[in-house]
Amino acid sequence: MPINTQTYETVFEQYSTAMRWMEGLGIQLNPGRTSHYEKIVGHWKDAYRTATADEGRQIFPDFVSSMFEIFDFVSIHKAFEGVPAHQLTSVVEKLQKGVNGPINAADETSNSTAARNFLFEAAVAAKAHRPDKGIEAILNASSDTGIGLNGKKIWVECKRVTTVDKMEKNVRKASSQLETVLAGEVGSGHRGIVALDVSKILNRGDQIFVTRNNDELLASVDRMMDRFINERSHVWERVLREKA
Repeated sequence: MPINTQTYETVFEQYSTAMRWMEGLGIQLNPGRTSHYEKIVGHWKDAYRTATADEGRQIFPDFVSSMFEIFDFVSIHKAFEGVPAHQLTSVVEKLQKGVNGPINAADETSNSTAARNFLFEAAVAAKAHRPDKGIEAILNASSDTGIGLNGKKIWVECKRVTTVDKMEKNVRKASSQLETVLAGEVGSGHRGIVALDVSKILNRGDQIFVTRNNDELLASVDRMMDRFINERSHVWERVLREKA
């Protein structure tokens, strides 16, 4: 399967469009990481042609964080740009909180995860929203987000797990939250999902994974995730068995 590629110019344009859309929804983009990303990518779309190796090393941490995170904002914009603003209240609230936080992901601490946590919730909703395929995000969900599919409702609790030793605590908390949500729903057409983001465990945010070609990259990433699941799945499986 080929990996879609885009020019820096295209990425910059998509991100800038997403930022203007967010401003149109009333989101305050104060000087911070979103404007920093726009500045970094805006500079690099032209500078990469003539940049020296030393300049590349100097911009590397900022560049990695920028390119890693702007696609969440772009995907949220693409998913919801056609939805009337009055239906996006919960998404707007998540984005308003999500634009804050440390500029570089590598600088995030246990006390500064809130912004990216909210952004993850909005990104999960965007990933699920495929109305052309009969799948829609539930934008007024009582859980972090929800998915409407074939007359059923799937309630989703999202957790970003930054260290392996916090995984069980996060899964247990999400499961308890889902129990509360499901207890308030009537009928059999309700399910729950715990969505975990483990990217911080695999890469703290200051590295680029390099391979020789697309096929090798995809295979390596698959192996990495398979290995992680094989090593850690007993944690969430144990919690879910207890809840069954």
